[in-house]
Amino acid sequence: SYSMPWYKQLVAHEYRHAVQYNNLNRGVIKGLSYVLGQQGSTVGLLLLPIWLIEGDAVQMETQMSSFGRALQPSFTMESRALGDAVRSRRNIDRWFCGSYRTNVPDHYHLGYQIAAYADTRYRENIWDKVAWYGARNPYMIFTTSIALKKFYRTDVGTLFAETFDGLNYYWNALPARRNSSRYLSAEPVESYTTYAFPLAVDAQRVLALKTDYDRPTRFVTIDTESGRERAVAYTGSVSTRPAYADGRVWWTEYRRSTLFEQRVNSQLCYMDLERGTARTFVGRRNALYPTPAPGELAWVEYNPDGTYTVVVQRDGQPERRFGTPRHTEIHGLAWDDVTLAYYVIVTDDAGMWLGRIDDEGVFPLTEGAYITLSNLRAGGGKLYYGSIASGRDEAHCYDLMARREYRITTSAYGSFAPAPADGGVLLTTYDRLGYRVAEQRVAADDSLLIPVTPSRLPVNLVNPPRKRWDVVNLDTVRYTRADSVGQSGEFRAKRYRKVPNLVNAHSWMPVAFNPFAAVDEHVIDLNVGLTLISQNLLSSAEAYASYGWNRHEGSLVNLGVRYFGLGVRFDLDASYGGNQLFYSLA
Repeated sequence: SYSMPWYKQLVAHEYRHAVQYNNLNRGVIKGLSYVLGQQGSTVGLLLLPIWLIEGDAVQMETQMSSFGRALQPSFTMESRALGDAVRSRRNIDRWFCGSYRTNVPDHYHLGYQIAAYADTRYRENIWDKVAWYGARNPYMIFTTSIALKKFYRTDVGTLFAETFDGLNYYWNALPARRNSSRYLSAEPVESYTTYAFPLAVDAQRVLALKTDYDRPTRFVTIDTESGRERAVAYTGSVSTRPAYADGRVWWTEYRRSTLFEQRVNSQLCYMDLERGTARTFVGRRNALYPTPAPGELAWVEYNPDGTYTVVVQRDGQPERRFGTPRHTEIHGLAWDDVTLAYYVIVTDDAGMWLGRIDDEGVFPLTEGAYITLSNLRAGGGKLYYGSIASGRDEAHCYDLMARREYRITTSAYGSFAPAPADGGVLLTTYDRLGYRVAEQRVAADDSLLIPVTPSRLPVNLVNPPRKRWDVVNLDTVRYTRADSVGQSGEFRAKRYRKVPNLVNAHSWMPVAFNPFAAVDEHVIDLNVGLTLISQNLLSSAEAYASYGWNRHEGSLVNLGVRYFGLGVRFDLDASYGGNQLFYSLA
């Protein structure tokens, strides 16, 4: 996340998809909905490439914020590191389709850059005409290419080339910067590799998470003198940063429910470093940011009502729970051994800020600002975290005694996840081949630290000028209880009854086929006839009924029902007519 509450990000991005859908649901595509039901309108989404659909939504998300998603330095970091390599290959399919061999920024990054460039270049959102043309001429199939040529005398390849030529020209004109930190690992990096969350184990070892393209995530220890690595244990999908104390590593992993496919928890895990065996902390399936402290363990819990709770557990004593106000989010937790207190990164309508946990709740240390903070650690009377205040991702610290913020690193592309170590700070830095573990030495008198002046916005350094839209800035929107009460009269809440709403026929097809087999097994067996398709609003019940005819088998009637709401999936399949085979039981 960046410095805007997640629910506002969600509204800006996903509502844009609703706008796209409605703009495509006209002309011939609208006519299809009268023949095919709701499925007919969905055909319109095939007319726009996925990079454009997501890139346009990222653009809306960015336009509706003070310093939104596409302005984050990390959003362009991979492309900046690749530099002219983006344009060095004649075949541009890799950048649109992705790669399993090399690192390629995804279609969100690519789509935004092309969409934003085109919007500025032609002084209008050219994709509105592309959608308009496609909805009225879907039989042309390649409607995006045809519309670009027809209205703007360009094509996707030309837009791609112009976009990244302009971006590289802008980035190359920025003052060159070198990393102030030094790499620790001496292992040769032959392919894209990610090291994350380095932690000091002792004077000679550093613990980090490592991932590359041919092996899953694993803990490794790195010798600080020789740079040699030793694999410790494999992990699942890590959800929040690990922590280390007294020979034990704590972290959280995403775990999918065995019964319910859409239920994903954040499971608290731990490991004794010398044994290297990962274990599950039973009963803690909703944990974030585990933080060990002397004699106790703390973590953050996310509650179903959208609030966060900081939980502190000490052996033999009841849990202490510290709630946070509604519409605030916790994005980090750390313990400082000098002030003997817990600290958090908080996101709310004012942006992101640092706070301290006490018996009365969260006490703010800094003013809210639309400056993204990340990966909070603490030690020696200082808080360590990532910040984009300078216009790049850099390691920062906050002196709890002097109440001053300092920048620790200077980086070519970005530094992340700082953690205090003896005489310095451990972190990761980015280059073309991934994230590398590095160390930044800090003088004992803090003379190498760079003071940071408080500001409401970061420096906009790596983003070229782009056209601004006349839309509301969601950072200025405050949704109060009075708003909720006022809307309750217009949007009445009523009980959703599961049984009467199990059947919700939404589409029909002028042919007979099995939609379950078409989706799950890609088997399409068409006959003359009719098919009705149903799906309830909870997506827990799906059904279809079809009548078909062919000259070899005659009439065929098929019914299929699937129910997922109880964890165990129930299937009912019935058929009548045709050439069916029957077998006796014995």
